[in-house]
Amino acid sequence: MSILFDIAAGVVLLSALIFVHELGHFLTAKALGVKVLKFSIGFGPRLLGFTKGETEYQIAALPLGGYVKMAGEDPTEAVDPADAGRTFSEQSPWKRLAIAFAGPAMNLAFPVLIYLGLGWVQNGQPVAGPVIGSVAPGSPAAEAGLRPGDVVRSVAAPGGAPSPVRYFSDLRDLVSPHAGERLTFLVARGGTELPVAIVPASQDDSNLVEKKTRGIIGVTPVFASALAAPAAGVAGPLQPLDLVVSAGGQAVRNLGELQAVLARAGCAPLDLEVRRGAGKTRAPVALQAVPTCAPGGAAAIVPADPTLAAYVALVDEGSPAAAAGLRRGDQLASLNGHPVRSYLDLNNQARDFQVGSRVTLGLADGRSVTFELGGRAAKDEATGEAKQLPVPGFHLDDRLGIDLAGLVANEVSLQRTFSEVAQLAVLQVWEMIRLTELGLARLVTGQLSMRTVGGPISLFTIAKEAAEAGVGTYFFQMGFISVTLGLMNLLPVPVLDGGHIVFALMEGLTRRRLSLRVREAANWVGVLLLLSLMVFAIGNDIVKTWG
Repeated sequence: MSILFDIAAGVVLLSALIFVHELGHFLTAKALGVKVLKFSIGFGPRLLGFTKGETEYQIAALPLGGYVKMAGEDPTEAVDPADAGRTFSEQSPWKRLAIAFAGPAMNLAFPVLIYLGLGWVQNGQPVAGPVIGSVAPGSPAAEAGLRPGDVVRSVAAPGGAPSPVRYFSDLRDLVSPHAGERLTFLVARGGTELPVAIVPASQDDSNLVEKKTRGIIGVTPVFASALAAPAAGVAGPLQPLDLVVSAGGQAVRNLGELQAVLARAGCAPLDLEVRRGAGKTRAPVALQAVPTCAPGGAAAIVPADPTLAAYVALVDEGSPAAAAGLRRGDQLASLNGHPVRSYLDLNNQARDFQVGSRVTLGLADGRSVTFELGGRAAKDEATGEAKQLPVPGFHLDDRLGIDLAGLVANEVSLQRTFSEVAQLAVLQVWEMIRLTELGLARLVTGQLSMRTVGGPISLFTIAKEAAEAGVGTYFFQMGFISVTLGLMNLLPVPVLDGGHIVFALMEGLTRRRLSLRVREAANWVGVLLLLSLMVFAIGNDIVKTWG
């Protein structure tokens, strides 16, 4: 049943896109008075079909393509005299261009409808609101004074009008394009609104086809968890990375609630109930008379959530990090001399990790550990080629078993107008077109490996994984593949739609028909190119799938 499901996922996706593509040719040909003999989904022997009017409609055995057969399209076939004036070859260049362009155009328009539908059905779903849950230490937001619980009302770029922030995703979208630029945030806090100037930091946001950066300010829409640790020099029963679930008899769900209980306690000791251990194996432990203030009145219980601190949660057994003496509960202070205050700092610096490079971790207790980064064998998802990935051997984030959804600072119901959803759908498809065109250009110029080119096996794999992920993901991938199919068909290769468009343009400009010999020769060249590309792509698929 699993194999049948996987095959069906690919067949349905591909058949839907072929239908849309050929429908563009079919409708345009009909509208321009061209006789359509056959509308076929798939190649090879007919499985089922019917004839209506002058057109035969069929589903064929091989679902790897499709076609619309028009009268006079093949110059070597005889034409019924009754069809004079209605054959494809007799049409003016602009009509033949319109018919050829209609297929790819449908593939580019269809995703807009898909994403419009996906966006519209999301209305009413709960999403994170514009409330700040946590602020990373040392981040632009922290330096500007943003706090958990602040509500961001709007963001204004230099010289621009303020843009309202209704959802946390709006905040990300407004900040992302403005790395290094001074933005003005209107923030609501304690019944008042105040402007806050923040310059977003740059973070790498590269993908397979382009390198770019995006702006970040270091905030999340979720409160920090109640993972806690004793402050430096404070003795007591609390251990680093204990998850506090109750303090002084009051339930605690996040850091904010824990800090509220501590504030009410003054400096009096509190009984805590914690869960101790790693991940889902955390076990309940009752702690008596836990100190809440250090000498001098400073807090004796400090945050240990990875968004706010850099405590080592896990050390891989047998790793170089373990051999060097790193252990669970150690607090990082630096990495190769650069400060580490949270997982954000570590992740940013880890982008430069290389297998075998030496790493020195400075710890908050004054120790330091130095070791070489290990590596693990992996397969490049894009090319299928073997590679080595650096393995630090330790992890800061161990929030398994913590209800992260329950930490969302503010949830609101998503409500977008039809116009907003349509605009987002168009922008999404436009970005896909831009990236696909860029990828094709870099393939042609050799800046992108030809090993990234996938064939039918890759397509079926993508369809299978998307179907397993859910209906929304499946239709999202259908839209993306539709864009790729549309742009590929516009390439100026004979037998593709792009080749027909080039021929029509040449004839329209020169006012001369290309000879039958030239067209046949060009078509044979196109067929050989496509067969070569298909063989190459299938070879890539085999390498990616089975090595």
